[in-house]
Amino acid sequence: MPKKKLAELLIILEQPIGIIASILILIGQYTYFQDVWNNRIEPSILTWYGWALLMGTLIIAQLVSVGWDWSLTSLTSCTFGCIAIATASLIKKNYLLLKRDWLFLGLGLFCGVLYVISEDPWLTTFYAVVSDLIIGIPTIIKAIKEPKNEKSKAWIISLSTWTLTVSISFNHDVIYAIFPLYVWLYSMYIVYLTYIKKANDKEKSTMPIKS
Repeated sequence: MPKKKLAELLIILEQPIGIIASILILIGQYTYFQDVWNNRIEPSILTWYGWALLMGTLIIAQLVSVGWDWSLTSLTSCTFGCIAIATASLIKKNYLLLKRDWLFLGLGLFCGVLYVISEDPWLTTFYAVVSDLIIGIPTIIKAIKEPKNEKSKAWIISLSTWTLTVSISFNHDVIYAIFPLYVWLYSMYIVYLTYIKKANDKEKSTMPIKS
């Protein structure tokens, strides 16, 4: 398909894909919410509140600078979902909170401040990615050490959601695709840790030892 026709097709599909991605992220976060509410997962509470604060800031910054874009729909859904998940864990007193989490939150929010005050679009994108990653480190550590305690179908749904979001982001300047692509990679890594790696480790442990 010629590049021009592909771009035109993406423009046509951008709105419906954005809506589908938003619905999927809501389903995914509702799934995670249920896992938290039913004590199947013990989330890192500062990660989820930190993500909500950061993504809310990203949305406001983009609205002020360039206005609304359909690629923001997933980000908006994520923001409200993160607030709901963190609040549910707080209500149920089912959350993980370690001293180091405050350090990660502080460093992440510091990068968030750099994002807000920076005027260079590439630097702001870099700070956004670094900030989100730092805030999300406690969840990665938990997925590595306790994959069962982070295993949720929500991450698979999240991976599907951000696949769609990335597909419409590339119809704009490359800079718009960087953050969605990062979130896609983050979701992929959590899925790998909680599903693929865990399954491979289990298979290795059950293999007969050759004499």
